[in-house]
Amino acid sequence: MQRATVTIDKNLYKVYPNIRLGLLQFQADVEGPDDAFWTHMDEEVLPAIRKDIEGKEWSEIPGIRGSRAAYKAFGRNPGRYRVSSESLIRRVRRGDELYHINSVVDVNNLISVKSGLSVGSYDLGKVQGAITLRKAVQGEGYIGIGKEFLDMENMLVLADSEGIFGSSMSDSTRTMVTEEAKKVLVAIYCFEDLDLDGLLEDAKRSFEKYARARNIESWIL
Repeated sequence: MQRATVTIDKNLYKVYPNIRLGLLQFQADVEGPDDAFWTHMDEEVLPAIRKDIEGKEWSEIPGIRGSRAAYKAFGRNPGRYRVSSESLIRRVRRGDELYHINSVVDVNNLISVKSGLSVGSYDLGKVQGAITLRKAVQGEGYIGIGKEFLDMENMLVLADSEGIFGSSMSDSTRTMVTEEAKKVLVAIYCFEDLDLDGLLEDAKRSFEKYARARNIESWIL
């Protein structure tokens, strides 16, 4: 399987130097939610996260901390436009159940709540050409998953030849992973000094175990 071409617009570093993408690409037969996975989440992962974040401000939680700083640097209000990992962890803190979507998206959200980083999974069959992480300009936006049109101006977004399709806030319906997807690209949006290598290894194991991912490649930009 040919590796997707992904780059970061170098102009972004002039505004906020600490920008990295952790990337995984693999093949998978996407299935519905896995009972063993959700037992692991409900009995082990989520209680540990609630304990770890107890009493902390959002700006003190690794992953969310750097993402909020990046939002501010590029002119977005992180209180109004929440980082996707913060939205997930808010549900965890309240004791609300996380959404059960499918074998890939559920692991995607596992990685996000454990790391505090926003994670997006994309159907490579719906992506057209090379992918660039860049800043969205005035008027750019897309229909978000479970949402209406999202104004993405000044957000850092993934874009292909057809336009923007993903970000650390919310992803588009155009490239979302459904049970029809065969090739998947996962992007971990990192805006602070965290162990991205270790996180990618953990993500690889989780996708192999719970999403039956195969032929996995991982790299960092």
